Formats: sequence, C-alpha cells, structure tokens
Amino acid sequence: MALNARILGLSTAILLVSGCVSVPAEDALSGIDTPTGWAAVSAEMATDAKPVTENWLADLHDPVITLLVAEAIEGNTNLAAAEARVRATRERVGITRAAVLPTVNGALSGRTAKTPASSRLNSNNQVVVVPETTTEDFNLGFNLSWELDIWGRLTDQTRAAYLGAEAAKLDLASTELSIAGGTAQAFYALTEARLQRQLSERDVQTGESNLSIIERRYNRGISSSLDVRLARSSLASSRATLVARQRTEQEAARRLEFLLGRYPSAAIASAEALPMLDGFWGDGSVAVGDPLSLLATRPDVIAAERRLKAAGLNAAAARKALLPSLSLSGSAFEQEFEASNISFDLSDAAQSLTANLVQPLFQGGRLRAQARAAKADMEAVVFDYAGTVLTAYQEVENALAAERFLTAQLEAQSLAFEEAKAAEELTQRQYLSGTTNIFNLISAQQRRISAESQYISASRQRLSNRIDLYLALGASFEVPDVTTTANGPGNAQIVSQMTPDQKGDRS
Repeated sequence: MALNARILGLSTAILLVSGCVSVPAEDALSGIDTPTGWAAVSAEMATDAKPVTENWLADLHDPVITLLVAEAIEGNTNLAAAEARVRATRERVGITRAAVLPTVNGALSGRTAKTPASSRLNSNNQVVVVPETTTEDFNLGFNLSWELDIWGRLTDQTRAAYLGAEAAKLDLASTELSIAGGTAQAFYALTEARLQRQLSERDVQTGESNLSIIERRYNRGISSSLDVRLARSSLASSRATLVARQRTEQEAARRLEFLLGRYPSAAIASAEALPMLDGFWGDGSVAVGDPLSLLATRPDVIAAERRLKAAGLNAAAARKALLPSLSLSGSAFEQEFEASNISFDLSDAAQSLTANLVQPLFQGGRLRAQARAAKADMEAVVFDYAGTVLTAYQEVENALAAERFLTAQLEAQSLAFEEAKAAEELTQRQYLSGTTNIFNLISAQQRRISAESQYISASRQRLSNRIDLYLALGASFEVPDVTTTANGPGNAQIVSQMTPDQKGDRS
C-alpha cells in the first residue's frame, strides 16, 4: 500500500512537470515521506554525535592508507577510463552548442578551358585559321547557413548537454570516492587476512607442541592412544585452515594491487595491525546532518538531479521540434579570370540571401514519436532520481545502525577473547598436572583461536563499516599526488596536495 502511494506521488509529480522546461527535484521526491532525522540515530545520540570530518582519510589516522588511496586515484585503470569519458562528454557539448551558431564555409574553385586550333571559311570563301585559345576563370566566395532558434529548441538541447557534462563529472567524483573507499577497505581486508594467517600459524605451532607433549606422555604410559589421535586430528585441521587463509591473503593482496593499477603479483605488504577507531558518538554536533542535507553532498545524487533537469530540457526540445523552423542561407562569390588577380571584394561579389520557414507536415509520425519517447525518458529519470535518493538514505541508515551494533559486538568479542585466552592457559596447566583430559585442552584452545579470529574480523568489519558510512554520506577526502618507486606503500613520496575535484579538473 505504501509502495502504491509512493508511485502515485511520483506519477503526480510527472504530470505536474510534464509541461515544464525542467523537472524540479523537490517535485520528483513528492512521493517520498522524508523524515527530519535519521531513524538509526536516537535523540540522545544526535545531541552528542561526533561531527564527520571533511577529510575522512585523516580520520582513520593511517598515513599508509592516504598514500595508497592517492596511488589508486592516480593509477586505477577504471578511473582513467572514466576521466577519458568525461573529456569526451565535454567535447560533445561543443558539438551540440555549435548548432546554435551560424555555419560559414569558404569556397574556391578554378576552371581551365582549352580550345584547339581550327579553320573555317569566311563569307568570301576564304580559309580562316582560328588559333588555339586557353581561358581561365576562378570563383572565390563564402556560404552561410543559420537556423534561428526562435523557439529555444537548440538552446534547450545545449543546456541539456551542459547538464549531462556536469553529471559525467559528478560520476567521476563518485567513482573516485568509491575507489578511495574500496582501496582502504581492500587494504584492511589484506591486513585482516595477514592477521588470520598469522593466527593459524600460531595455532599450528601450538598443535605441534601439544602433539609432541602428548606423544611423550603416551610413550611414558601417561596418555592414551585416543589422546594422540585427537591431537593429530586437531593439528591436521589447523594446517588445513592455515592453507585456506594463505590463499585468502594472496587473493586479498591481488585485489588491492588491481585497485592500485599494479600487476597482481600478491607482493604488496600489509599493516602489522588494524588501527583503532575513535568513538563515533561523543562531543560535538550532529555527525551526519539530516536526510535532506544528504542531497547536496553525495555526488551520485547530485548527478541524478542534473540528469533530471537535462531530461526535462530534452523533452521540451522534442516538443518544439513540431513547431516551424526558420533558417537563413546566403552566399557571396566573386569571379576572376587570372590566378594572379584572385581577391575578394564584397561590394563586387554576387550576393544572395534566402530565408526558409519550414513547418513539418508529414514525417510518418517520427517527430511525435520522438516527443513521446523523450517524455517517457523524462519519466524514467524521475523514478531513477527517486530511487537514487532512497538508496542513499538506505545506505546511511544501514551504516549508522551497523556502527552501533558493531561497536557493541567488538566490545563483547574483546571480552570473549580475553576470557577464552585465560581459560586456555588454565586448562593447559590442569592438563599438564593431570587434573583434566585432552578433550578439555583442545576445546579450550579452539575456543581461544575462534574468539581471537572473531575479534579480528569484528575489528575489520567496524573499519569497513565506518568507511561505508563516509561513502554513504558523500564525505570529501584529500589525497597527495604520489610517485611510487617500489611495491611497498611506504615508498610513495608526497608531491603536492590535490583534492578529488582538482584531480577531475586536470582533464
């Protein structure tokens, strides 16, 4: 029922703006009941929320991430392709804008005529010899044609092209933001994979040590063969987990290298540990603004708004194509008979000027079909814009809710790890003293390994979600221009500070 009401509201907006030159964004959102605040942020949290930084990379307190993001912005092939498409879109604007201006062409033509010698009889019956003659003439002039934009059709098309170029540049900014976030998340995923692999290596070492102790106790008749087999089984499982995590680490390294534009050799280094984030809720003003303010910060939402306006202009231009068109054509030519005398004097030139008023009468329904298609395209863009805004709202709400849940999960997981670690140490002492069996020891070790692994995963998930939140908010970031000299990220050198918008302007 709510979905039908939303569609009805958007359809009403389309009917209201179908006769306008452009579609107001607020009308396109008339079917969406936008709240004044985020549902995932309680009133208590909203009053004490920490403001989102204008440079979210700096908020991570990780200089390596900043250098890696700068390298990705510089070397990512998808981003380079997007920059080239933006340049192509800008040039197409010039092609569209040229239709508003007159077209002037210069022309130079030359002709040589040769008449061979001949003879003929005159009136006195005498043979008269006509000598060979050669004549030359040259024409120099200009042609002009110009469609007068009396209804504003060409202007609408030009304005729509400019809006399309702005949308393409905003798409580039959105791509840069996505690559920046993806690079940071890929680096932390690699760090997590490295920590998980190191955890598995320690688990294997522990299993080997346990097996050695149990085999010695078995040889002395203290432990049973069941203890030996259980220790061997546990060690084999640990080795299998280690192999799987080694593969995961290499895949994570290649994924990051791909984003950086490097050859995916899995040679890139990771961090020693995951960084600790600042608390999200604390002193300060509202961290995330309100849903309406999001419409002015996310580049994909702003790009959708530009396309919304462009669609309205294109629909208006298609309707105006049914109206009469007025065009002017003119020419001015001067004829010379010697190449050395070629010149152009407008007062001596033959001139013509023609005005053409053309009213389409019958074109098989092409123009009306184009107008209906443009209107349908505009309606689709209205729904696309509303969908983009709803997606933005959803992403922010999900990230805000996840921030609270993941913070609580990380605290609980930290306590679980500390207790599991203490329980493992206690169980190991009891086993060596003979007061417990191998089942309890292996179980305690597995609980500790599982708790530590889950703590590492929860830490990385919270980092990734914080980045997702920044991306959902369309938060800005700053990166240095870098020159990479080796595989390690620490070898990148800062050249100059550039914002993502400035990088987009380089093209």
